Amino acid sequence: MVKNKYVVVLCKDCFKPCNKRKDSLKTWQGRCRSCAKKYMHSCTDFTINATKKANTKHGDAKNKYSKGHWLYGRWLKMRRRCKEYPTYIAKGIQVCDEWSSSYPAFKKWAEENGADQTLELDRTDNYGNYRPENCRWVTHQVNCQNK
Repeated sequence: MVKNKYVVVLCKDCFKPCNKRKDSLKTWQGRCRSCAKKYMHSCTDFTINATKKANTKHGDAKNKYSKGHWLYGRWLKMRRRCKEYPTYIAKGIQVCDEWSSSYPAFKKWAEENGADQTLELDRTDNYGNYRPENCRWVTHQVNCQNK
C-alpha cells in the first residue's frame, strides 16, 4: 500500500485548493503557482534590492537575486586559499585581520588601488601575508612571473 505524499491546501490569495507534497509544506509560502508568479512579477526592483541588502551586511554576496559582486568572490577565494591550500598553510600565509573580518574594508582598498575584473590579486612578497602593503592588482602574465 502506497501512502499519499500529497495534501490539499488553500491558496492564501485566490483560495483555490492545490496539491502540495507533505515534505514541502515547511517552505511553502501559501500561494499556488499562478498567484506566486503574479506576486513575483509585482515585486519592484526596490523590493528585490531591499531584500538583498537585508540578507547580507553589504549586499554584494551571491544570492537568488544576483550573481554577486566579483570582488566578493575574490575576497572569498583569498580567504579560502589561506585555510585550505597546503602550500599556503605550509608557508604560514594568512589574511590580515582587517580584511579577514571585513569584506567592505577589502572592497574599499581594492577600489582605491585600481581593482579591475581583468586583473588578479597578487602578493609582492610570496612569503608575506595578504595585507594592503603586500598586495597589488596585476595582469595574469605578471602574476605568473612573480614566483
